[in-house]
Amino acid sequence: MDRSRLVKVAAALLLLLAALPVASSQGAESAEFKGSWIANGTRTTFPFVKGRKVFTFQIGGHVSLQTALRGKKDYWSDCIGLADAVTGMIGRCVWKDLAGPELYVVLQSDRLEPGSQVKGTIVGGTGPLSGLSGELSFNWSSIIVQTDAQGIEELTGQTLNLAGRYRAP
Repeated sequence: MDRSRLVKVAAALLLLLAALPVASSQGAESAEFKGSWIANGTRTTFPFVKGRKVFTFQIGGHVSLQTALRGKKDYWSDCIGLADAVTGMIGRCVWKDLAGPELYVVLQSDRLEPGSQVKGTIVGGTGPLSGLSGELSFNWSSIIVQTDAQGIEELTGQTLNLAGRYRAP
């Protein structure tokens, strides 16, 4: 192969290699979202050290976004968690789009009570939500706990300042 042809082939290969990272990053998406969440469910007190309140909870409800997350504004949440007066609250949530795709969220806070700030991490999803990552936060504006006639503790919570950012591959 003559030298000029070899230089042209090498230049073409370099241009092709230089274009690869640009082509793979064009599909990336990043955006902010905000909205509110209303959740209802139950909590069960767990017998632990005297004076240290510990309970498990299961809540679910409507996540209503003002700005869309991957084109959708309405999700239904289902969460489970553990709250400990000393170590804080941890939770795992599934936000389900009415069409079926799910978003997975990990929650953490110092406590589960009005005014407490909750931080969340988006750890994945299914369908068009697959591969998402990101973070979110909110404060509980109200949390009401009522005990019914059978002794079951019913929990209702509301937040008005849910906000976050997601990244898609």
